[in-house]
Amino acid sequence: MLSCKDSLLRKLCILFKTFWTLFYIQEKSLRYKCLNFIILCGFLPLLSSAVFNFNFFQTNYTMLNKYFFAAIALLFALSAPAQAHFQKPIPKVSGLKPMPYLKNMPVPEILTPELTNQPEIISGVSDRNAEEVVGITRWDAQGYGSVPSRVYYKPNGEPAATWTFATDGTNAFPERGTGYSSRSNGTWSPSTARIESIRTGFPSASILSDGTEVVVAHATATSPYKLRFSRRAAGATAWTETDLETPPGIGCLWPHLTVGGPDGKTIHLIAITTPTGNTGVVYQGINGHVLYWRSLDGGLTWDKKYVIIPGLDMSKFTAHASDEYNLDANGSTVGIAVFPAWNDLLVFKSYDNGDTWETITARDFPDALENYAGLDGDGYTIDDVGPLDPNAPDSLAIFSSDGSGNVLIDDAGEVHLFFGRMYYSDTDPAAGSSFYPGINGLVHWKESFGTDTYQIITGALDYDGDGQLGITTTDDIAPYYESLSSMPSSGLSADGTIYVGYAALHELYRSSNANLQFFRHTYLIKSADNGENWGDPLDLIAAPYISDTVLIPFVESVYPMLPRHIGSKVGLVYQQDYDAGIHLLGPSAAGNHDFVDNSLLWVEVDPSDIPGTSGIFTPKNPELVLSITPNPASSNALVTANFSGNEDVLVEVVDLMGRCVFHSNMKAATGRQVLAIPVQNLLAGNYWVRVTEGSQFGITKLVVAK
Repeated sequence: MLSCKDSLLRKLCILFKTFWTLFYIQEKSLRYKCLNFIILCGFLPLLSSAVFNFNFFQTNYTMLNKYFFAAIALLFALSAPAQAHFQKPIPKVSGLKPMPYLKNMPVPEILTPELTNQPEIISGVSDRNAEEVVGITRWDAQGYGSVPSRVYYKPNGEPAATWTFATDGTNAFPERGTGYSSRSNGTWSPSTARIESIRTGFPSASILSDGTEVVVAHATATSPYKLRFSRRAAGATAWTETDLETPPGIGCLWPHLTVGGPDGKTIHLIAITTPTGNTGVVYQGINGHVLYWRSLDGGLTWDKKYVIIPGLDMSKFTAHASDEYNLDANGSTVGIAVFPAWNDLLVFKSYDNGDTWETITARDFPDALENYAGLDGDGYTIDDVGPLDPNAPDSLAIFSSDGSGNVLIDDAGEVHLFFGRMYYSDTDPAAGSSFYPGINGLVHWKESFGTDTYQIITGALDYDGDGQLGITTTDDIAPYYESLSSMPSSGLSADGTIYVGYAALHELYRSSNANLQFFRHTYLIKSADNGENWGDPLDLIAAPYISDTVLIPFVESVYPMLPRHIGSKVGLVYQQDYDAGIHLLGPSAAGNHDFVDNSLLWVEVDPSDIPGTSGIFTPKNPELVLSITPNPASSNALVTANFSGNEDVLVEVVDLMGRCVFHSNMKAATGRQVLAIPVQNLLAGNYWVRVTEGSQFGITKLVVAK
């Protein structure tokens, strides 16, 4: 626990940082600079006396604590004309609006966690919120895409959490490993060291039905890299460690696990083979091959080892990036999803606890561009992109996932996906491909929607009501290389309500770093009707979830991690510091900012605090989102879409030469409807189907087979 003098010292440093930021960076008026300078000059002797004479704290603690809040209030009052966006209350956000698109930041190559050593640079002092402290780390990248399962409830109803733990201030981190903490009688017991005996990273954890806790992380002490599996029976204090068997001579990284099975003791686990960018080799035709492991007895033995799931192989993929995959299980139903940039978004589903698998296409990427490399000299044309996307920021931009996705299987066995909305393009053959960092929106898809049908359920919020986010340049956006609203994590309550946590840019608050980048906040959103409708998001960096409300403008809150099974309250862990972005993801080896302590914080929310259904955040232009089944079709193709029911529906089938080979005016009722298209008289081949209702239309691909 922090002593009173430690806590006050951190508050004084936050105050100094506040003065410094407002005086040197954000104030535009000379008059207000002078006022701040006067305050700063009076504050510096106080700070220096406090820092170099700890007895000063003990005799003046009450006075200093009052001075902290009084000085903050005075500073904001004096600087109000130039800092109104900090002072004014946050308005209620009744709706979500898209922002202008930004582009032309290069897509990063596969990220490498084992970075070269850098000089030790430690700066910045951070206070913490009044939330419950789960742990501290300086390894601030809790995931390079999808964040795996890490938080769960123990049989006594108390939560437990894991994270990538490290205390070093350089890029070496020899002590890195799995941090672990659990709560007892309202008090957390954070790790002071990793749970493993060797250096590891990027854990995934869960709990069996008998209370046995299981953790897997990748170990990098020797090459080829190992998957270190740790297990601790209920009531035990020591962890038992083993290495999972990997393909001969092949290392594996970034594992994700989940627990299911008819008795709650089956472990399903996926990881990728070490990519070439991480000193690995291409395995079975894929650079970073997703492989599958299974244990039916809680990790004592493994009956499936480094299995290649049909379809999740070289017939469909040539590469996978770190953490661009996720999985979940509910009883004997298992779902694995991959969230690549330049390829189909596929779900691999098993109804028999991982014995057999079927493939479901959530996003059908343009065939001509699947596995597009985006290397120098590569290029494509508008003909390769496919039907017009009215929401695309450019004619050559293609909708996809931002690589940060989450899988949830509801109690009916239906798979739900959540991922950050993103567009990619390659408009310059002489350079690599690009993504659009200003894209906003968290996407939800479920099986009953069908292929290429999804909804944008939330996003970064328009707090000031001007119809856009206050972003003018990509320098405003701290580099997470994801959507402005991403990092989803989901859980299911006993009554079937789905809860999703995510992190999103906050347009009112900026960091004091060189680019004045916007902070991110953590939000919760829920659906009580199995994902058909979603309420407005709840910002957790606000009262009453953060008690030191004066610190709200300085908080970076990311990587929300929900338990798979939600209890009577919605609890989650997130990572917090006071600089926008993170060190380990930046435009250079120096990262976005220096290494600082990051707090892992637990917060609990009453379900009634999270708004109920009020609407759906939609793209900027209306469109009909279509799905076709079966596809390929030989007799009737069934087209599904949501219709207003107010106007006739025109259905057209066009061949690749642009000739209309079928058209019909049909009637559709209000809501989600299915229309039948007879295709038995069409030649085998590829076609486009266009469905128009009033000013709305949608286009999708149809394959006719004989």
